[in-house]
Amino acid sequence: MRRTVYILAVIGLAMTACLVVVALRTVSGRQTQLASQEQERLAQTVADLQGQIRQLQSQKKSAEQQAHQLEGAVATLTEKRKEDQQVIGDLWNLVAAGARRPKETDVEGRKPVPTTEDKKAAVRRDEGKDRKYDIDAIKQLLVASGGDLDAAVHQIIAPERMAQTLQEHAGNPAYWAAAASFAPDQETALAYLQEAAKLYPDSPAVLSALVSAQVAAGRIDESTLACANELKRLDPTNALGDCYAAQCQFQRGDVLGALQSLAQAGAKGRFSDDRIGMLMTRYDYFLNEGVSQAAALGLSAFTLPLEHLGMIRQLGNQSMEQARVFAAAGRTDDALKIAQDVAGVGQTVSSSGRFLVHDRVGIALQQAGLAEQRQIYAALGDTAKTQEIDSKLQVIQERSATIDTMAQGFGSVMANMTEEDLAAYVDGTILNGEFATLQDIPEIAQALQQAQASPQIQAAQTTPRNK
Repeated sequence: MRRTVYILAVIGLAMTACLVVVALRTVSGRQTQLASQEQERLAQTVADLQGQIRQLQSQKKSAEQQAHQLEGAVATLTEKRKEDQQVIGDLWNLVAAGARRPKETDVEGRKPVPTTEDKKAAVRRDEGKDRKYDIDAIKQLLVASGGDLDAAVHQIIAPERMAQTLQEHAGNPAYWAAAASFAPDQETALAYLQEAAKLYPDSPAVLSALVSAQVAAGRIDESTLACANELKRLDPTNALGDCYAAQCQFQRGDVLGALQSLAQAGAKGRFSDDRIGMLMTRYDYFLNEGVSQAAALGLSAFTLPLEHLGMIRQLGNQSMEQARVFAAAGRTDDALKIAQDVAGVGQTVSSSGRFLVHDRVGIALQQAGLAEQRQIYAALGDTAKTQEIDSKLQVIQERSATIDTMAQGFGSVMANMTEEDLAAYVDGTILNGEFATLQDIPEIAQALQQAQASPQIQAAQTTPRNK
């Protein structure tokens, strides 16, 4: 019996030992598994952090590149603005110049080109005895104002007389927009345009001027965007309303909406800013103030506000900045679309505008859009598309060189123009555009021929412009 109990006790101890060993092994296995899982989690965390670091480094590099590109863009635009101001300054030399040669008539069958004018203007033009501001008188005003053309204009356009002219033509919305262009400050200009918008809510000229004035004054709110959208509705084939809408949306932080408006603008082949109509109504204001015919045309043309072109340049800059952000993030299709839209808007502005300044703004947008496309295609290794972009850039570069030649030739040509020459020049710009009108001036045509024959120009025409 004792032996049996002893045997059973030994067996019990053995079983207990086995259970202990099994339990210990189980705990050890679980600890090993847990340690392995923890190591995997730590490894994944380290990998995630390393990925975030690489992403932040890439974003930092992209931001540095964008900052460098924006600095270059600002420098380019600043230089272009100086060139634009030089163009206007050279043109104004014609009005401000004191000496004039007699107009040649009946020489080789040539006659002065008739100017475009309405019947009322024609009657006023015959009343030469009432004129008190001719070229010499305006030159004296300029000297007295220290060369401040706006100050001279405000001295000529007396508020009470301007109100009288507006009252005579109150039924024409263009005269309200013209009156706002003569206003001495932004508040007065906005007051004219807000009143005009109440009287003529369906006038694209009034809406365009109102949106432009509000954007220039920094007043971009729901009403401004609503006016831009109404302009799009009233003039659906005109890209100007879409450009205003895009600028408002960018300023309000609606990037997606701005890019959609930009795409709509890029798809349209027409850009109309009503500036020719404003030029002629401003011309009437000057005539009613006793300004001579040629001086009235010159003053109206050379002081014509074109602030909306600055808005379009800014819109192009903002859009290209977004394109570069997409490109850096690998969204090449989105970046290409924006670049194509910017180039499309530039082409429309350049081809639809009447003045060389339109060409300059349009060319700047085309070059920016095409250069970004080229960079993306080059990174993708698409040689065919890269060569296609190079060809387009070369054509644009040649037109830009032509405009530079025209601008450089303005000074000597304009200094020898008579008042009749000036009237014909402005009329030609109104009817055919400034680019075509300048080509018809013999001195400018000769300068263009010489430029085409120069080795530098020939080299530029045969060498693709790389970006």
